[in-house]
Amino acid sequence: MTAPIASHALQVVRPDEAAALRAGSVDGPDAAPPVWRTLADISDEPPKELILGMLEPEGRTLAYAAPGTGKGSTGAWLAAELTRGGKRVGIYDPERRPREWSRRVSGLHGDRAAITYFEPSDLGTRYAGVPIWDSIERIAYVVRETGTEVLLIDSILSCLNLDERRVLNDPSVPFAYEAALASLAIPVLSFAHPPKGQPEGEPFGSFGWVAAHRLTWLGVRLPGDEHRVRWRVRKANERGHVPGILLSFGYGEDSRLVSAVREDDDESTRDWILGALREGDKTVADLVSLEAEEAGDYLSAEAIERAKARLGKALYRMKRDGWIVAAGKDGRAQKWAISPAGRR
Repeated sequence: MTAPIASHALQVVRPDEAAALRAGSVDGPDAAPPVWRTLADISDEPPKELILGMLEPEGRTLAYAAPGTGKGSTGAWLAAELTRGGKRVGIYDPERRPREWSRRVSGLHGDRAAITYFEPSDLGTRYAGVPIWDSIERIAYVVRETGTEVLLIDSILSCLNLDERRVLNDPSVPFAYEAALASLAIPVLSFAHPPKGQPEGEPFGSFGWVAAHRLTWLGVRLPGDEHRVRWRVRKANERGHVPGILLSFGYGEDSRLVSAVREDDDESTRDWILGALREGDKTVADLVSLEAEEAGDYLSAEAIERAKARLGKALYRMKRDGWIVAAGKDGRAQKWAISPAGRR
């Protein structure tokens, strides 16, 4: 009796399929083969300067913070400042809170006529409840027609329309989200939040959201009666150390946002400088070179001067507060060292 043929028997490849398989494709003999390039074909220019010190100009930025921290106020400040710089801004708001955006931007004297606002329902009835990657062409249409140069999305969870467990457990979701936004070819800032009870945890409890974005900020509200939000970087592709941002918000008698003051966050810059000085005494120029080396960047003469001014101010504030001390000279340049108090 002839034995039955096993279901896992070797598959025979027809000659007309062989070329396609050799090219790494199972799409048929007419499929295009894979392509590749060398690093010499890829630009090694340094990344462009961040927009307002916070937004990635050539990629997607993620900013996340616990509810009540000040994501909306931060978004309004960014929108108002961008319009003052002549940019056209778009706000895609799946949370559907148009008056909140209008009041905040108005209170900060932003040019509301330069800001496009739209919700999922504005994209058409078929697109109101679908994940953003299924409606991205409609969003792109609004971006093109309005000349939007920077898009703010508030917020990620509400524009995914997915079970929150999938947002947490499916690693493909963050990258599908980022890929959809990449098709817009403009800077995009998305707001998100950490898990409940973990104000400094990963976005939605998944590091995938941090990994999928070029630049990720974590916001924390500082204690006290004043509304102050510290934004510090969790991840920055190609940029090495990025100074943190401290935003202080003021409100009028009717609770309308009326002022926003931006400062460099001394704490994150201080911690980086202390880490650098633990390896030995350094001048301002040494710190600038180290910062550029960590970022893998070549700094222009203008960028070097900006970095010297920023780090120089931070060093003198740290000296005033007792963190560092003068440690002799390197030629005419002052060297700095960690003080005994700073080493504790």
